[in-house]
Amino acid sequence: MVKTKIKDPVRVQKKQKQIFRGAMKVFRTKGFHAASIREIAKACRISLGSLYDYIETKEDILFLVHKEILDQIYRRVDESLTKYQDPRDQLTHVLAEIFRLSFQLKDEILFIYTETKSLEKKYLYEVLQRESEFVEAIEAMIRRGVNEGSFDSSNPAVLANVIALTGAIIPLRGWNILPHYGEKEVVDELITIFQKGLFVHKVPTTCDT
Repeated sequence: MVKTKIKDPVRVQKKQKQIFRGAMKVFRTKGFHAASIREIAKACRISLGSLYDYIETKEDILFLVHKEILDQIYRRVDESLTKYQDPRDQLTHVLAEIFRLSFQLKDEILFIYTETKSLEKKYLYEVLQRESEFVEAIEAMIRRGVNEGSFDSSNPAVLANVIALTGAIIPLRGWNILPHYGEKEVVDELITIFQKGLFVHKVPTTCDT
């Protein structure tokens, strides 16, 4: 975690979200390496001195950006896993959340894919560990579906990684997809692909919620 001089966790969380929003404005236009701490502070509407109450280096900000984006994705997926009990419903809604977020956060996801290599080792470990936990949650969902006879999969671990990677399809391939297809078309098609590959017998309609 990022070291801060402020001890109030609620205040720290609020300010770190503010730093994330401001930093992304700068990173989108200048990239990580060309951006300065002063520019980020100005975009955050926080004085340079106050900014250093919440971070120590620009690399701390890069980690906060990764953490905030991943937390948004994983939180939405966790909500679907908790809300739905049937493995087929879980899968359909988890896929819907992942692929919709691929559209909503396409710039942010592309940024972290591009700049993960710039993370300090301690932060890279945390990010990769969090991603591993995310993949493991998807794998557990698939395994439960297999055990209950709802899914047919010989290697849930591989499939879980494919699903996680497909969540970046719009950030990575949107340049070739978006001129021709809308969000609903893409999301429905991707959900159908995984349903056909996993579901035993009947394939339900795609998620419209």
